[in-house]
Amino acid sequence: MGPKVSIVKADSYDPGKVYAAVKKAVDLLGGISLFAGHGETILLKPNVLSAKPPESGVDTHPEMIRAVARLVREAGAKVIVGDSPGGVYFKDSGSTYETAGIKKVCDEEKIELVDFDRARNVRGMPITEWAFAADGIISLPKMKTHGLTTITGAVKNSYGLAIGLYKAQCHFKAPRPEAFSKYVVDVFEAAKPRLAIMDGITAMEGDGPAAGDLRNTGLVIAGSDCVAIDSVFAKLIGIEPLKVGITAEAYRRGLGEADISKIEVVGETIDAVKLKDFKLPKTSVVMKLPEPLLKLIIGGIKFLPRIDDNLCKGCLICEKSCPAAAIEIGKGHSRIDYSKCVRCFCCMELCPHKAIHIKRSLLARLMG
Repeated sequence: MGPKVSIVKADSYDPGKVYAAVKKAVDLLGGISLFAGHGETILLKPNVLSAKPPESGVDTHPEMIRAVARLVREAGAKVIVGDSPGGVYFKDSGSTYETAGIKKVCDEEKIELVDFDRARNVRGMPITEWAFAADGIISLPKMKTHGLTTITGAVKNSYGLAIGLYKAQCHFKAPRPEAFSKYVVDVFEAAKPRLAIMDGITAMEGDGPAAGDLRNTGLVIAGSDCVAIDSVFAKLIGIEPLKVGITAEAYRRGLGEADISKIEVVGETIDAVKLKDFKLPKTSVVMKLPEPLLKLIIGGIKFLPRIDDNLCKGCLICEKSCPAAAIEIGKGHSRIDYSKCVRCFCCMELCPHKAIHIKRSLLARLMG
């Protein structure tokens, strides 16, 4: 049999319930001692996209960090926590951690919270030095949709191990999902986690990873194979794993299993906890088309970011984070230069006020 992926129910972020669900999910894989040894240092890598409170559902919930840290410590290992937030937030990770509730949990649990401020050059990629200073990495992704990559899960969570402006540069160089997926998988391959535990207690559907709708899904998903976890996630929301560019690229490189028939799902079954009518991003309409038809009409299917001036607060986060320098925010007005825009949707991803939405071409709207 292939890799194991465990699915466990958890109906709230009550600390006791989260710990029980996390422990059960890891025990179903063989126990924490398989992933954290006595005397080792383990880096917990949550998904910290931006400075949003825990109830926003944008970042990995701090109670997931608390639960995993306690479990790892029971194995006799030391825990450190860190991430590289998106856009301008990476320059002020301290306040981002504080707003996200992560600093509070780390202070209460006496966990070292580290800044990804030093990098090691790995095949031209600036990977945080903490990924190599630690003996192992446990990834804590958030279950969310993503306008560019359809879903953001266990493999993409490793993208935060790259620091500085590198991620924005990749968006600029590779605005299309297929090309961008290669950069994401490059980073994942450079420092693969030992274990991933996905926060699916509250998920985000629709136009994630920041402007979507919250959904109480009540799940914790765990495994040592991040590709397998993302494949299970895809099946839970009704899409084929290899339709997701990042999953397909990682599978092509032999970095994990995407064939559901070869993944041993333990705990809850996929059918028992399937997330019916899970809303995908507007951009996911292209996934429904046969490849020959897609090639014929792709030029007419367009998605563009649009700023709602009624919601815009003029914080300039989108302007400062745009890798193509295509956004100008003025007093009472905003402007996106679509001749420069690379359709990476970083602006929508990082806007703290949900003021940026996806504008669709007529053909895209007709296709639903």
